[in-house]
Parts: sequence; C-alpha cells; structure tokens
Amino acid sequence: MQSHTGELEYRSVTVETLPVLIETYYQVWPQKTLYHDCLEKPFHPEDVANVSWLIYHHGDLVGIVGVYSFDPDESGYDSGRSIWMDHFAILPNFRRQGFGRQVIHDVINYCQNLKKPKYFRLDTVYYAGRPALALYDQVMTLREDYTAEDTLDKCQHYLIYSYSLDGSPIQPWNNRRLDLGDSDNDLIIK
Repeated sequence: MQSHTGELEYRSVTVETLPVLIETYYQVWPQKTLYHDCLEKPFHPEDVANVSWLIYHHGDLVGIVGVYSFDPDESGYDSGRSIWMDHFAILPNFRRQGFGRQVIHDVINYCQNLKKPKYFRLDTVYYAGRPALALYDQVMTLREDYTAEDTLDKCQHYLIYSYSLDGSPIQPWNNRRLDLGDSDNDLIIK
C-alpha cells in the first residue's frame, strides 16, 4: 500500500516482523487481547483482504493498522460486502500530527482498489473526549450504536462506523452480531 502523500511507508507484517506488531500492539493497549486472526495474517500474504501493516515516517515506526474480512462461517459475514479496519493506532509521540487522518484515507484507498467490498467499516469503544472519535466522525459517513452481544462490557458504549467504497448509499450494519466479546477467538501473547 502506498500513502497518498508519500510521507508514510506501509510495510506488510511478515512472519519476521510479527514480533514488532505484537510489541507495538501491547505498547498501545497493554490490557487488551490480541486476536488470533491478527496473528495469522502474516502466514497468508496472498489474502489481500486480511493484512496488517507497520506504518513508518522517515524510518520511525509511527503506528499499526490492518484490515480484515469475515469468512462465510463467521458472525459478521455479509457476503464479502464489508471490509473492516483492524488494530489502528498511532504511537503517542506521533499523535496530533495528521498521521491518523492520513492512515484512514490511505486504508480506504487501499480497500477501494480491491474493488470487491462495498463498505469500509470499523468498530470502536466510545468515551467522552476520545480524539479518535472526532476523526472517525469527520472521515466516516455513518455512525451506529452497537449492542448486539451479551458478552460485551456493559460499562462501555460500542460504535460501528461505515464508509461507502463505491459511492453507493451505505447499508447500515443494523446491530448484527460481530462476536467482539467472543473469548474463544482470543490468543494472548505477552
């Protein structure tokens, strides 16, 4: 994937660079679980709808991002019409410099070039004053509440954001199950 401004370099996570992704993930989210699917992406480089990148700016690691799609036997599958953003983070020293907006636009461009999915989506947790939400509200087209799962932390407010990749009207997610709180898919590596 190429940046639209050329300032950022996206390096696909490989088996060799997977430890960098894991270390960066836990640097940003020390209490969060790293999902098994994220760890398998480097072993299937041919799968362009399930990929992770390390993001560099002038040789410095500034963040991580990935995309994924659901398989037909998983909750969240919608006939391949959606591709989802995965583990997006800009490291603290590089925040508030425009990198987050650039990354989202670059990932959307990448997904548009796949020409298969109609919608780019992401799920996230809401809390007042969270800077990422202001960015998502500006870039993404549709914001929905997500309450479909009993296993989700009831103290948190979850959101689904959507963006049309082909310019057609967005079909809302309509609170369909995603298995976000399904601990059977978790693999903790520290």
